[in-house]
Amino acid sequence: MRKIVKKSKISSLMILCIICLGSIGLLASEINEGISLETAIRLAVENPYNLGPSSEAVAVARAQVGQAGAARWPSLGLSGQYTQIGPKTTINPINLMPKEEGVTDTYSTGFNLQLPLYMGGKINSSIVLARLGLDNAEEEKKADYDELVYQVIQSYIGFLKADGMLGLSKEQIKLLTEHQRLVETNLDLGYAAKTDLLETQIRLTQAELGSVKAEHGKKLAGENLCNLLDITSGELILTSKPIISKDYSLPELQAALGTAEMHRLELNNLRRAIKIAEERLKMVGSYWKPNLAFIGTYGTQNKNSFTLDDAIWSFTLNLDWKLFDGGKGQAEVKEAEANLRKLNYLFEQSKNMINLEVRQKYLTATEAARVLELTELSRQQTEENYEFLKTKYQLGAATNLELLSAHNSLNSALNDHLNAEYDYYLAILSLYKAMGETEKFMLEVSMDA
Repeated sequence: MRKIVKKSKISSLMILCIICLGSIGLLASEINEGISLETAIRLAVENPYNLGPSSEAVAVARAQVGQAGAARWPSLGLSGQYTQIGPKTTINPINLMPKEEGVTDTYSTGFNLQLPLYMGGKINSSIVLARLGLDNAEEEKKADYDELVYQVIQSYIGFLKADGMLGLSKEQIKLLTEHQRLVETNLDLGYAAKTDLLETQIRLTQAELGSVKAEHGKKLAGENLCNLLDITSGELILTSKPIISKDYSLPELQAALGTAEMHRLELNNLRRAIKIAEERLKMVGSYWKPNLAFIGTYGTQNKNSFTLDDAIWSFTLNLDWKLFDGGKGQAEVKEAEANLRKLNYLFEQSKNMINLEVRQKYLTATEAARVLELTELSRQQTEENYEFLKTKYQLGAATNLELLSAHNSLNSALNDHLNAEYDYYLAILSLYKAMGETEKFMLEVSMDA
């Protein structure tokens, strides 16, 4: 029988290992094939180090609700006590020797029942406070989730941006290398000067330096993203290129302000804090109310063993009513009232600060949209100018310096346009985050090209 159980345990363990290895294999295959933005968010959410603490905080708050609710129900316990009294030492008057006598053993056994009948509303208030604490913990978890989504999108865009910069730098090196070969040929034919070659070599060296910096920036962005997703850092392949649809329009400013006032975590936390303060004021305001509890016992005392033979019932109504406490209760009421007023002030201050933040993010998004339009126009103009000067240079109608200047302008315009594309996306993301709707941003705005 033992061998069968052992084989069963080994088989179960092998099956579990196969399932785990299969899951790891699927994850590795998914990563090797490329990571979409949706997959990146899923991996980050599944990483226990990201949302684990807030999830456990919700579990703690839920347990505290259970503890608070248990106070309204009766409690039943079994108790037993053994006591030895004595011995009493006396002196024998005849031989003056000490003598011990009068040793007494007592036992008590019984069941104890306690039921709160009236506690001045304190139990109900504690339950309300515990439930509000649970609401706070759940809201904090949702806020952590939104912040995690925001960080993943930022990191994802940061990697794409760094990769795009590296691609542009490599393309610049390629163009300058081809141009250097052309200048070297012209120099051999006597159509170019030595300074033309030196100037081209300087520009090529600068481009290679920029490529090294871009490569480093891409590695840093990759490390940041891998840390969020809890995957091994390596050659990341991202399959999404988030963009904003051209027909997208920003929400109205007043609508954005109203959404922020409704959904921002800070304001919701303060609303609950005000409710908690009101409930605590109600609780301390009941300091003068009596507490009444029912206590029942069933047991025996002074028996010679732990038995319930000849056990008897006893019932007690316990009344606790403070008639004078030196003004302590009234002072606690004043403290609770002042705390409630303070929270109301903080709520108004926070609302004003959030309105200011939304307005600033709105202006930033509007500016980013305009910058994107202008950089796109600049890119088109510099591309046209470069092709024009390139043709003139090949015909001998333009100098090498003019072509290199046009190339620099083109490279700068391409970099500006790449930055503007992703900055506009992040600006809209920041606006939705300021509105307290990061997840909604993914549904309404995020699009993969």
